[in-house]
Formats: sequence, C-alpha cells, structure tokens
Amino acid sequence: MTSKQQKSLIFMAWLLYVSAYLGRYSYNSNILPMSIFYGVSDTEMGLATSFFFFAYGAGQIINGLLCKFYNVKYVLSGALIISSIINAVVYLGVLPFSYIKFLWLINGIAQSVLWSSLLMVLSRNLDENHIKKAVIAMSTTAGVGTLLSYTLSAALALFGGFRFAFLTGAVLMTASALVWVFIYDKITHKNAAEVLAGTADTANIEKKKGDKSVIKILILFGIFAIIINFIKDGLSTWVPKILFDTYTLSESLSIILTLVLPVLAVFGTALVVRLNKKVKEYTALIAILFITATILVGTIIGFLNTPLWIVVLIAFGCLALLMSGANNVVTSILPLSLRDKANSGFLGGILNGCCYVGSTISSVGLGAISDHYGEWSPVFYLLLILTAIVVVLSVTVALIKYFKNKNNTKATEN
Repeated sequence: MTSKQQKSLIFMAWLLYVSAYLGRYSYNSNILPMSIFYGVSDTEMGLATSFFFFAYGAGQIINGLLCKFYNVKYVLSGALIISSIINAVVYLGVLPFSYIKFLWLINGIAQSVLWSSLLMVLSRNLDENHIKKAVIAMSTTAGVGTLLSYTLSAALALFGGFRFAFLTGAVLMTASALVWVFIYDKITHKNAAEVLAGTADTANIEKKKGDKSVIKILILFGIFAIIINFIKDGLSTWVPKILFDTYTLSESLSIILTLVLPVLAVFGTALVVRLNKKVKEYTALIAILFITATILVGTIIGFLNTPLWIVVLIAFGCLALLMSGANNVVTSILPLSLRDKANSGFLGGILNGCCYVGSTISSVGLGAISDHYGEWSPVFYLLLILTAIVVVLSVTVALIKYFKNKNNTKATEN
C-alpha cells in the first residue's frame, strides 16, 4: 500500500470513530438540560448511560473475539447507520423518557462493533511507520469527539434546543458510513486478513493469543481500565450537574465550563506520547499519571464546598487530561504496540470492554451516591480511594519488573 492510501485509512478510521462519539455522547453532553426538561432524578438520568455502557462493554468483549470474521466494510457502516436511526428517534421526541434507556442499550450494542474492528483493520494494513501515526490519531478520537459533542450541546443549551445534538450526530454518522463504504476498497489491502504490516502473520498472532504474558497484561490493565473509565466517564457525565448543584451556575454556563474537560483531554494524548518516549514501561507510566490524579482528587475535596469554583474546575480539567491519557495507553497504545503478540482487535476489544465496565458503574452509581447523600463530596472520597488503589498496583508491578530486569541483566553479565 502507498503512503497516501495508509494515511487515508488512518483518517477514515479516525473520522468514523469521532462521528460515533457524537452519536454516543449526544445524551451524556445533554444530561443537565434533559433532566430539567423531563424532570427526572439523577439516578434515572444515569440509567440510560449505564444501559449504554453495559451493552457497549459486553459488546466490546464479544466483538474483540469475533471481529476477525467480520466484513468490516459493511459491518462498520451498518453499526453507524443503526446508531444514526436511534439518535434520530430521540431527536423526534416521539417516545417518553422511560424508553430512552432501551434505545441507548441498542445504541451501545451497535457502537460496540467499531473499536476492535478499526484496530484490527489498522494493524493489518499499516506498516511500522504508519502504525505509530495511527496510535496518535486514534488516541485523539475520544477527546475530539467529546469536545465536539459538548461544544454543540453548550451552544444548543443557550437556545433550549438540546434535541438537535441528536440530529447532528445522526447526520454525521450516516455521512461517515456512506463514505466508508465507498472508499474502503481503495485504501485497504485486497487480502488484508493475510497481511500484518511486515510483523507476524495472522496465524501466529492467533496462536500467541494464549501467551501467559498477554493474559497477565489483560488482567492488570483490565483492572486499570475499569477504574480509569469509572473516573473519566463519571466526570464527563456529571461535572455539569456538579457545577450546577454546588455553585448554582446557570445551565448553559455549567456546560460551557465543562468544555474545559474535553479540550484538555485532547492534550492527554500528547502527554502520554511524550511521556512514553522517556518511560517505556506502561505500568510505570500509569503510576505517574495516577499519583498526580490522587493529588488532584484531594484538591477537589478540599475546595469543593468553597466559593473557589475556578480551582475545582481547573482540577477537573487536569484530572480529565490525565484520565484521557491513561485511557489512551490502555485502549490504543498498548494494543497496537503488542500486535506481534496478539490480534490488536482482540486486545483492544477486551480492554475497551473493561473500560465500559467502569463507565457502566459510574453513570448510575455516582448519581445514586449524590441522591443518597444529597451532596457530591462522598463521590470524590470514593474517587480518591480508587486512584490510590491504582497507584499501589502500578507502583508494585513496576518495581517488580524493574528489579527482575536488573537481576536478569546482572545474571547475563556474570
């Protein structure tokens, strides 16, 4: 494949996933105006996102195992079309609020097809130079998609038109799906299933899937993924409501201020890519990110019930940046960098599935904690405990690997 073809494939994979975020976060980014419009509790609002995350997480694991059998040209476009139809139904407002959670369950099933299949397509069609570019590009999809979704919602909130966020997502996903079908054959190998960018062939990749080192990686980083996304999606879902409840800021201002989170999240990719050049060990990289995150959560607890909401907002933004970076390590950098040990689609699907276990729990769980205690402080004490758990795990594993490698080096020298 030519460099132009490979760059086009990276761009199309990026475009598909960014547009999917608009159809995924059309609900999350409007949780405040929707709760006011429908007059429902935080727990009820969180149910729809939990339904989505449950379906998406389970689907990620299933699709990670099955993606090698898919005709991705049509499966990916079909998934986006289904998500488009669901967003269009919510836009039309023909169903009562109690039905939205079931629509979002189907949306989660449809969108769960995307990530593992896209990673598989990229790993099979790109050479070593372009795979590095793909890692960076795909790591920005969540931040860019979230930013676009929240920006659109903030603008629409000023005019009370939150439903148009669902319409926009539907239109852009449909357009991306059609372009993907039209251009797919021109930007991929004809026998992509047999090509893996000059590394190991597919048969060897599948054989190595059971490698003990890969299993250990999946277990450890699966735990990290759950906690990372419990925090990341908990923040993206509830920060507008936290600002609104705690500081009585206006609805539109709460959403606008929350744009700081996805803006900084985009830079999370740049942060981990730069850190990864100096810190090659992924557990050590996670440890650095979470030690800083623990300090930030402590800062939020200290300033949450004070008039200094700007300090809390800055801490939210920095925490979003760190969680976005950590998420990119788990879902993008790690699976694509290990493509010589296992199918990247398999790794990406399993780890992304773990991510959405955390997302599922956080959406309804944090809302339920807020409803029970009547304030948000207990939520952040829970986040503090979770960040501390990751610090202990990552530091312990990183130290074990360090001393093990040191001992092996000494044994080799002797």
